[in-house]
Amino acid sequence: MNFLQALLIGILHGVTAFLPVSSSGHAGLLENLWNIRAPENLFFEVLLHTAVLLAVIVTFWSDIRRILAEFILIIMDVLTNIRIYIENKKNGGEKRYQKIGGTNYRKMTLLLMTAVVPMSILGFLSRNLAEIAFGSFPAIGMGMMISAILLLVTDFIPAGDRIPRNMTYDHAMWMGICQGIAVFPGISRVGISMSISLLCGLNRKASVKFTFLMGIPAAAGALILELGQVSSLSLPGKQLAYYMAGAVAAGAVAFFLIKYMVKYLQRARFRGFAYYSFLLGITAIVCNFLH
Repeated sequence: MNFLQALLIGILHGVTAFLPVSSSGHAGLLENLWNIRAPENLFFEVLLHTAVLLAVIVTFWSDIRRILAEFILIIMDVLTNIRIYIENKKNGGEKRYQKIGGTNYRKMTLLLMTAVVPMSILGFLSRNLAEIAFGSFPAIGMGMMISAILLLVTDFIPAGDRIPRNMTYDHAMWMGICQGIAVFPGISRVGISMSISLLCGLNRKASVKFTFLMGIPAAAGALILELGQVSSLSLPGKQLAYYMAGAVAAGAVAFFLIKYMVKYLQRARFRGFAYYSFLLGITAIVCNFLH
């Protein structure tokens, strides 16, 4: 991969990262068209997601700060309840336990914690398979068509009115599973997460916020996993510099677009993106026979 290719992929990733189309699928298509097939391609993809992650953190920092505070309070309340349970068992008392769920942010924190479990397990177990799929036109095409079908179905579902406090942990579990599945190129992380959350009855604003917040641990976990593999990669310094340039381009584009995209997703219809993803998926499969 040369400098210009890394830069173009980075810019494209920054533009598509907040749309219900697969940014990794677009990157995979370009890399396959340019015959850039190397084990470190997945590492480059993780760098791009990490750069976009920084833009998400800046935009949702006030929410993230409150969620982190609630997370600490949840841990403290759980430890307190364990102590109360031991005391009640020992003394035969009936001391009341601390309420774990309560505020909207406390419930959102618990839902995110629930979603992270299946997301992490699936992401970890599917890493090698995703790396293989990243170099395959048919795999990318099938992923895009799966995203297209979900988006099209979602567009015909009446808008819900739930907020995170009204969500169930089953909903969070399914959203985590979908985030884990989205490790495969062609399946849009934003698209599949928003589709499932809207099908679960969330309103658009809550769906967008939960989708982006859920993407933070997903990107962070993927980065940690990839950093552990860096020593085994044969990555020249020049190539790493190209990757970093692409990541910086992705982060810069994402930083300038995210606020607009968040507002846009709260009112956007999905069928246009569904048709686009389906056509691009068909194109990817055709390219497999022509390339």
